Amino acid sequence: MLKKKILLGQFGKFFGIKGWIKLYSFTQNKKDIFLYKKIFILNNINNIFFIKFFKYKIYKKNYIVKFNNFNNINEISHLINKKIFISYSELKKYKNIKEYYWYEIIGCYVFNQNFLLGKVTNLISLKIYDILIIKTNLLKVHKKKILIPFIENYIIKKIDLNNKFIQVDWNL
Repeated sequence: MLKKKILLGQFGKFFGIKGWIKLYSFTQNKKDIFLYKKIFILNNINNIFFIKFFKYKIYKKNYIVKFNNFNNINEISHLINKKIFISYSELKKYKNIKEYYWYEIIGCYVFNQNFLLGKVTNLISLKIYDILIIKTNLLKVHKKKILIPFIENYIIKKIDLNNKFIQVDWNL
């Protein structure tokens, strides 16, 4: 099994009776899931099975996909709800130094000046910018989570992925 894998999407239920299945892409641009060449699923004992899409169509806000030689629902039933991955080494290179993958940001410690606010547990994507979700145990008065807009140079002052910390200018 691969040690470093990145979640790209997940299959849903089958669509019709001719071998189509729903696909939920977790990539920022949903269509980018089709750009990766070595995508795979894991079975129940974590064995890797590489998959290759034959056709895809837009369905509502996601896709339906078909595989070559799978022509009915019995042949794709084992894919229902399976997660789709790529290995860490398959990630596209950064377009520039100021772009980050979410998995790199999750787990970073967030500091306001020299005060630890907490640790990034997730992000939310909005139309204008992303939001850092920070879990904190330090403030009894404040809720257990702090939400901070991911706006570089204004709120996000420094990101050090090697040391897993983010410097922010944010008042509670």
